[in-house]
Amino acid sequence: MTKRGTGPDIVLIVLDTLRADRLSCYGHATETTPHLDAFAAGGVLFERAISPAQWTIPAHASLFTGEFPITHGTTQITDKHSAAHSTLAEQLVRLGYRTAGFCNNPLLGIIENDLDRGFQEFYNYGGVLPNRQEITGRPRDLFRKAAAGVRGRLGRLNEPIQAAFTSDHRLLNFVLHPWLVTLWERHINFKGNTRQSIQDLVGYMNRHHQQRDAPPLFTYLNVMETHLPYRPPLTFSRKFAPSFWQDRPARRFMQSLNYRTYDWVAPIATPFTAGEHRVLNEMYNAEVAFVDHALRSLLAHLDQPRARDTTLVIITSDHGEGLDHHGYVGHSMVAYEDLVRVPLIVRYPPDYPAGTRVTHPVSTRRIFHTVLDAAGVSTLSRGEGELDVRPLSLRQSVNGGDRGGDWAWSEVYPIQTVVRLIERRHPDAIARHRCLAVRRAIYDGTQKLLTVDGDAAELYDVQADPAEAHNRIDAEPETAERLDRQLKQLLAEAGTGSAFDSSIPGQFSLDHSRRVSQRLRRLGYIE
Repeated sequence: MTKRGTGPDIVLIVLDTLRADRLSCYGHATETTPHLDAFAAGGVLFERAISPAQWTIPAHASLFTGEFPITHGTTQITDKHSAAHSTLAEQLVRLGYRTAGFCNNPLLGIIENDLDRGFQEFYNYGGVLPNRQEITGRPRDLFRKAAAGVRGRLGRLNEPIQAAFTSDHRLLNFVLHPWLVTLWERHINFKGNTRQSIQDLVGYMNRHHQQRDAPPLFTYLNVMETHLPYRPPLTFSRKFAPSFWQDRPARRFMQSLNYRTYDWVAPIATPFTAGEHRVLNEMYNAEVAFVDHALRSLLAHLDQPRARDTTLVIITSDHGEGLDHHGYVGHSMVAYEDLVRVPLIVRYPPDYPAGTRVTHPVSTRRIFHTVLDAAGVSTLSRGEGELDVRPLSLRQSVNGGDRGGDWAWSEVYPIQTVVRLIERRHPDAIARHRCLAVRRAIYDGTQKLLTVDGDAAELYDVQADPAEAHNRIDAEPETAERLDRQLKQLLAEAGTGSAFDSSIPGQFSLDHSRRVSQRLRRLGYIE
């Protein structure tokens, strides 16, 4: 262990719903991310970073615990994160860090899933009553103190209401009607406030470092710009989404899709036209460009001499987005590259040489180990033994030292609230799209195997075929069998400390997790 309070400052930036292939530093033909590109040039860019899950809750649970979903068990909106798996913020508090979160995603900090456990301060900019950090530095007068107290009490009353709407499929189905969406999207800060959260974070860091003997600081930022609905500022839509302005049917489609929230999570029922596909992807690019622009003040702050050499900065995403590839607009049911390949940039000059690119697959669950390694932790108590965090630190990847040592793989558990919505609206789609299946993906170099309910189903070379359009499982059965055996072994090992009832889940069922089943029974979903 390190001495308390002697590690570097740590900044973890999660660009929610950002695909790796839409950043220009990852090869996108359009220059969408000049500020992130420049920042990446000063650090290490991981070309094939793989999220352990395809949506926010299990992906963040993996980021915050270093475990795969089969182990941490936090896979549903109704899950409360197990106390058996301590979070990154909890670990850093024990090391003497100050911990603060600035989050725009309502699934973190508003839903009571305990993923914000360990943060001494956690501000969420989404929801009906955003919880902001006061950074003005002005002393609070009586009126401002009273107003803050009222906001706090209203927030505590409002949280269970918001949680109910996200966990009860009947309420959720009601509020997803397009004419209701037009009302609540304007009033609940669905995507938070990216600009304000970044401004507050920079102000918070400045104020923290003005304190005498300030402890090292861990800050987490989540921004939601690349999540639907897509309404980028005019400057960005005109530059990056010409179809929206030049093609009237395409514009009407995009405006309609922004309110059809059910279509964001369900399989695509009617194939998109070429114009619809184009405008959707262009508007996503515009949002990518806007979030890059919004980050410029934070990245400039982190480039100051006092911060550059003393701050570990990690920029990543929790998952990507379907965008009318492989039958989905959003991110609910599959494990294709659209959803699980994410950007990952690490900058800390003492350990991460500028201009380095790592080409072999790495799991973003290793961010947990990377942060603790930088903070000086060597071993961590886990279960009945101890975990050496250093071999899993991304620092080992810089020189290829971990090549082949740690496998990158993803798990897709059906999202129960989404399955219930599909059952209610399009019950025939459940079997046709195998919405109850557990899907997984494992990587070996550029080879990727996809399994469905434990059966090898698809094999791709993601370098030669990045769109995953040509299934090679029949042409290369030996490769598929080898990767399938490896995945089963990894699942068995990871399942040893699993929060699930069964060590290697196969066909999904509502009895799969005792904790989930109990909650669903109380809500009336099952008998």
